[in-house]
Amino acid sequence: MSGDSAKLNNNSSPGNPNRNIMDIPVRIAVYDNMRSIPRIIDLNFNDINNFINETSEKTYNLSHEIGGRIPYTIIKEIIENLIHADFKEVIITVLDSGNHIIVTDQGPGIEDKEKAFLPGYTSATSKMKEYIRGVGSGFPIIKETITFSGGSIDVKDNIKRGTVISLKLGLTEKSEEVQGSCSEPAAELPSDTVSEEKTQTDSLDKFNGKILSDRQKKILFVILELEEAGPSTIAKELGFSLSTSYRELIYLEKNKLLTPSSSGKRRLSKKGIKYLEYYSNNI
Repeated sequence: MSGDSAKLNNNSSPGNPNRNIMDIPVRIAVYDNMRSIPRIIDLNFNDINNFINETSEKTYNLSHEIGGRIPYTIIKEIIENLIHADFKEVIITVLDSGNHIIVTDQGPGIEDKEKAFLPGYTSATSKMKEYIRGVGSGFPIIKETITFSGGSIDVKDNIKRGTVISLKLGLTEKSEEVQGSCSEPAAELPSDTVSEEKTQTDSLDKFNGKILSDRQKKILFVILELEEAGPSTIAKELGFSLSTSYRELIYLEKNKLLTPSSSGKRRLSKKGIKYLEYYSNNI
């Protein structure tokens, strides 16, 4: 899903009052099981923002109705990325009780798939950035988040042209409720006043992946993506209970990985950003 969007560029000049109007058909196929034909849902949009928001919401709801656990954030990132494919022939397939989502297009494709997963690599134009961030953060965030959820992302070429993106979670997941954060000792994390050299030396001991549970790491990555979040957002994105989400946010804030925002939600602190940078470089 790389390359310029001709349809978008043709209709999105600032002087064009109908710059958002276009025809974007989407077909969603939901397999309740592999022994029967899929349910087909056809959608059509003439506005890019509506396409992104409503297609993401519809895919999330359809997958979760049959037992899926793929977070909304991941689904929306993939849907947003279709802007690079000029929204051509979009097909979304939901399999394996909602835990396997395949997004297919017939756009120009992704020439360098390895670089697509590195931060900063992007083909987004200025017009595309009216609708998406366009800074090359989409695939890296998806990979980190779905990996923490026990899943995987796979990107391949379509049959003739375009891209096939496969998001998959394991059918079984260890119960994270067993790891109650209240029973975990408070983590001793590097002080913001510690020198850079000492922080790097201590990082091997203190940023070793054992300080935080997988659940807490997932929360940090979701907040990295959303910029700020409260308990209800975390509960929706990751499928945790509201009480668990609240407890984990308090724990992370107590350990200075999160800080309260003016809206009452939590944002990543400098220490939280440092933790994610370290963890991303050492997994």
